[in-house]
Amino acid sequence: MTAKIRIVNEHRISLVVLLICIPLTVMAQEHQHRLSAAEKEHILDGQFKVVSTTEGMPANIKHVFADITGESSFALANPGQKYQVTDVVVDQKLPFRRLVFAGVKDDNWLVHYERGGRGHSYYLLVFRVDPHGDAHFVWGGGSGPNGAKDLEQLRKMVSAGQFSDSDEKSYW
Repeated sequence: MTAKIRIVNEHRISLVVLLICIPLTVMAQEHQHRLSAAEKEHILDGQFKVVSTTEGMPANIKHVFADITGESSFALANPGQKYQVTDVVVDQKLPFRRLVFAGVKDDNWLVHYERGGRGHSYYLLVFRVDPHGDAHFVWGGGSGPNGAKDLEQLRKMVSAGQFSDSDEKSYW
């Protein structure tokens, strides 16, 4: 009798694990767009207007940013503001991400930010707004511990392959 209960419980645990892991894997793959080296070289072409605060980002970009980063609502500190730098949570109200800068060109947006937690790193997400005003994820990559100081440096880093989109976990 005890053996049967143990087997049933093990199957329940396996089922719960599957029900949690499969949706997370699908969600990660949904937000994983890899670009060729040539595409990366030109993804930031053109005259982007630099946006230096989150207040300068429209609601549709904030919404898709929250979605892709797995947050229930938009959470991104402005440059210079406090945020969760490490995985030791000192204030639960602080976001784990902080804007370095954003940029807009026509219907294209970029958001360059740093993420705290276990292993501080920098990321770049690129979005496109469709004719209906809906924002869509185009591409994203992480650069590890080094971020860009300005748009020109960001372009060079992306062109040089310093923002990797090969991270299969898609953890923005």
